Amino acid sequence: MKKQKMTYLSSGIVGLAGLVLMGLQTNDAQAATSGTVNYTDGATTVWTSPEVGQKPTHYLATNQHVTIQATKQVYGQTWYKLGNDEWVSSQFITAGDTTAQPATTTPAVKNTVTANFQSGATTVWSDTTATQPTGEYLTYGTTKNVINQKDLNGTTWYQLESKGWVPASYVVLNNPNLTGVTPITNAPAVTPVAATTTTTEVQAPAAPQATTPAPATKTPAPATTTESTTPAAATSTPAATTHPAQTQTTTQSNQATAPVQQAPQANTNTPARGNAQTVINAALSQIGTPYVWGGTTPGQGLDCSGLVQYAYAQAGISLGRVTTAQEGAGQRVSLNNLQPGDILFWGGAGASYHDAIYIGGGQYVHAPQPGESVKTASISSYFMPSFAVRVL
Repeated sequence: MKKQKMTYLSSGIVGLAGLVLMGLQTNDAQAATSGTVNYTDGATTVWTSPEVGQKPTHYLATNQHVTIQATKQVYGQTWYKLGNDEWVSSQFITAGDTTAQPATTTPAVKNTVTANFQSGATTVWSDTTATQPTGEYLTYGTTKNVINQKDLNGTTWYQLESKGWVPASYVVLNNPNLTGVTPITNAPAVTPVAATTTTTEVQAPAAPQATTPAPATKTPAPATTTESTTPAAATSTPAATTHPAQTQTTTQSNQATAPVQQAPQANTNTPARGNAQTVINAALSQIGTPYVWGGTTPGQGLDCSGLVQYAYAQAGISLGRVTTAQEGAGQRVSLNNLQPGDILFWGGAGASYHDAIYIGGGQYVHAPQPGESVKTASISSYFMPSFAVRVL
């Protein structure tokens, strides 16, 4: 165990560096320890560091299994290290028993699937009925372990360790590098089936049973410089811009079940400039419009990039249809220097899976995911945009 020295200012006031030193105490784990995500109200953020200035790297689903490599104390809070630059507060992980293995032990081989849909994100479903997305999406090249398999009506489904299901038409089995595989660019159709069909187990060893999760507090304790409230589960996980075609089975196309509400005034700290206000007003006018994958019809059905495309068209600006095309519509700007009308993107450049229009005051308007309608939301550490583009 390493002990950090405490640094005090001569005046008796502890400076920022001193505060960090006071709060840090690292305990290197002697062996890998299993853990299970116990936070149920949304996605759990994985941070680059437990210290001030950390950034989110990715998100964990409820009941997802992790390996705890080390622990660290920051301001009296225990943090778990899951990998290089991957840290999660202990209050969101239920730790299991130590699972150290002799160096000569051969790891059990697991079946894997790798997302092969290149034009968007692959939806992970709650079951094989393909009616309720889990909120988890697999970008092209993402590999996940498989714990179960079902063959239903000519369609093979794979169950991931997160308990969600993906159809075989969007993934490749046991080929993480996608060697010799042609990427899918057009979303194949998937027929939903009943979830009560007989299950066939995959021959790979099953994932360990999750321990009973302890209640998770609803306010995370990362030492960030900006505090944020816990978002609702519906906005906690990223929504894909171009969900595969099976998403269409979850939406009622061309049925405007939610009325279009009167557009509220944007909550802005910085006045919208020029045509930016036209863009914002157009986007806000669609609040209540149902999410429809691939939707471009205002008042009837829009997806996230369809909403952005429509709003900018009202200001006389023509944008591409999907998020990756809209990335190049303007100049990249810092998330710390946003202005109303900027487009927010989630995901890496060239592989974004969601976008929205910033309206000021830390808020944006977007079409979230199947089962929801166009609405406003606040920028949150649980669903932090990756970058922004300024068109106007």
